[in-house]
Amino acid sequence: MEVELKLLLAPEHNELVQQHPLLGEPARVQHLTARYFDTPDLHLLRHGAGLRVRKVDGEWVQTMKAGGSVQSGLHSRNEWEGVVDRSWPRLGKLRKLIGDDPQWLAVLDETNLKERLEPLFLVDVQRHVWDLEIDGNRIEVALDVGHIERKTQRVPVNEIELELKDGDPAGLYAFALQLLEDIPLRLSNINKAERGYMLVRDTGQAPFRAKALELDADATLSDALPAVLGNCLEHIQRNELAVIDSDDPETLHQMRVGVRRLRSAIKLFDPVAPCPPALQEDISWLGTVLGAARDWDVMLTSTLQHIDVSPGGQHGLMELQSLAQQTAQAKRQEAAQALLSPRYTKLMLTLGSWMLQTAPLLNGSAAQFSRQTMQQLHKSLLKRAARMDDGDPASAHRTRIAAKRGRYALEFFHALYRDKSTRTYLKALAAAQEELGQHNDLVVADRLLQELAQQHPPADGAIQFARGYLVAQQLMQPADLDAISSRLHALRLPHMR
Repeated sequence: MEVELKLLLAPEHNELVQQHPLLGEPARVQHLTARYFDTPDLHLLRHGAGLRVRKVDGEWVQTMKAGGSVQSGLHSRNEWEGVVDRSWPRLGKLRKLIGDDPQWLAVLDETNLKERLEPLFLVDVQRHVWDLEIDGNRIEVALDVGHIERKTQRVPVNEIELELKDGDPAGLYAFALQLLEDIPLRLSNINKAERGYMLVRDTGQAPFRAKALELDADATLSDALPAVLGNCLEHIQRNELAVIDSDDPETLHQMRVGVRRLRSAIKLFDPVAPCPPALQEDISWLGTVLGAARDWDVMLTSTLQHIDVSPGGQHGLMELQSLAQQTAQAKRQEAAQALLSPRYTKLMLTLGSWMLQTAPLLNGSAAQFSRQTMQQLHKSLLKRAARMDDGDPASAHRTRIAAKRGRYALEFFHALYRDKSTRTYLKALAAAQEELGQHNDLVVADRLLQELAQQHPPADGAIQFARGYLVAQQLMQPADLDAISSRLHALRLPHMR
């Protein structure tokens, strides 16, 4: 199993790496050229595998990496590697390396795989390597500078790989945090192979939605915590590049949802694994930055669209739309800068390290913990639902938050519950959250419009018209709090498998 941490840096900071006192002796320098192979229909990629042949010190080395996971930048993958006599894969030798693993042997037993393989892209890098022993951990540090090439397309490579040769994975985080004190770094959750496949498929950074989380029926809390938090982190980090490089509102939305899920998970595990206050503060900071940008996106793309007046009419709504768009773009840029900041990288590294060190200390059954937690959350939800009052908008918001917490908790542990009753419960919570959320969007929009009026007095007329329209709409189409409360009280917690 290969365990490594990938860090991105700007080319102008490469010299800081090569001269850093933590690395000591001058690096070994290698020129590495690797060709990645797959079928035209991307058989290997579809099964979570990557196959390359790379020239190293005059020898051809064949490597297949497959399966595994990425959590807070820590890549853990199966790896089979051996010398071959040519620049093309030798599947027979690869089968011998894999041994009796049926899953990956089945991938290689695909009909006519040998004949269908073709080189899809090339990775060419100059690698500087240091071999270190720190606090009992053997770590290989590699600075890779070069490019990924597919036909006429090229994308640059400038990254550090910290590979654990022996020891505790938490040592990689500790070492990366030391480097971060002197060098601006960013965690990377995609490897060179994935970047190459993006060229092959000609795909940009699409919104990444949370994957269903699998837990065994006999999973322990020490299994559940890294699985749940890792799932949240993947949701967050897989949307990073799109939030930084594009203006797709959905990627920002998904990243914000990922942070909300993370905060919910942190609170969920608080009784057995309290999160350090400084870490919670940084997670709240990230949620605030993303939330500010998302609130303006929602108002611009959704809430203001409800105002049924010609944009160019006498109420000046075209000007209002323009001002809202400018503010939304500025908030989006602030979010992007936050993701590029050392504070964000430190947060991800620290969180990953805390997860690794905390999970082994936990005892108990994940199923028992989930059952007790869901009972508490269900009881809290019903209590809040019973207290909802049309004259107290905050009461509906509290119920919405309680429904969201219950939904996230059940989604985290859904594999431990019966499918049908779980789907029914989740569907009801999602519906309540949606109804109460529409009301909340109007409340948030009113606050944002007031801010806009203070910043742009000449647009006050259009802003006050919009505020009045949205308030009237809210009064004409209020959420039926009694009906929502009744539906929630009729719910029964799902049964465990």
